[in-house]
Amino acid sequence: MQVEAKSIENKDKVRNSACGCGSGGCGSHTDSRDNNGYNTNLPSRFQLLQEGDRVVEFGSGHGSDCISAAGVVGPQGKVIGIDISEQNINTARRLVDSMKVNNVEFRLGNVESAPVPDEFANVVYASCVFNLQKNKQKVADEMYRVVDHNGYVCVSDFVIINDIPDELRKEASAFAGSIAGAEKADVFMSYFQKTGFSQGGIVEANKVELPVELLEKHLDADMIKKYNDINSDEGIFSVVLVVEKPETCNAETCCHNADKHKN
Repeated sequence: MQVEAKSIENKDKVRNSACGCGSGGCGSHTDSRDNNGYNTNLPSRFQLLQEGDRVVEFGSGHGSDCISAAGVVGPQGKVIGIDISEQNINTARRLVDSMKVNNVEFRLGNVESAPVPDEFANVVYASCVFNLQKNKQKVADEMYRVVDHNGYVCVSDFVIINDIPDELRKEASAFAGSIAGAEKADVFMSYFQKTGFSQGGIVEANKVELPVELLEKHLDADMIKKYNDINSDEGIFSVVLVVEKPETCNAETCCHNADKHKN
């Protein structure tokens, strides 16, 4: 894969899997927990988080990652999960109540207009949610708005380097729904560059392995070999992107991308 991670200050904090997005991209949420219900793999999965941080998850689902993050940020920190599904929010709230976790809150809302104040969070993250959004630029803008200066946004999702057959994409999305919205890596990164993030990039990329029988339905033997070659640009990649909001805004990085204010 020819996409390289760009330099980030404090890069020790973003080495390996970078954040709560899961090593290897989306879907790597383990069930290993200690007696308090917190994930015992947190040191490797939430490297961006520190005690006392304010954290927002875009697309919090049933809330397990938010509760895990709460174990890292501690009682002085705060975690807010946002989800568009009322059923997910209710499930997450019941889970929090049953575990008696006091520093997590779940809010019903659309991540294109997140119900969180400006510059609230030290870290904003999303796993397998960004590609599902109709207006990805608006979601990136919201992440920029919500995160504080020198704060981090971490997004784990899928990208491609070269085009893939539409039918293959459709069937592959049965394994992970956000594959359906996967775009080329440079387009994926451009949403965050455009809205004002000045440092960062893809810090982890892994080739997605698809069943041979699925590949054989849509590709010839030579292309199947390339899809299975980890050094080839053919196929689908699970990536983790980490970007940092500048310390101050200026005309070029003015808190939201300029195009949204046109017309």
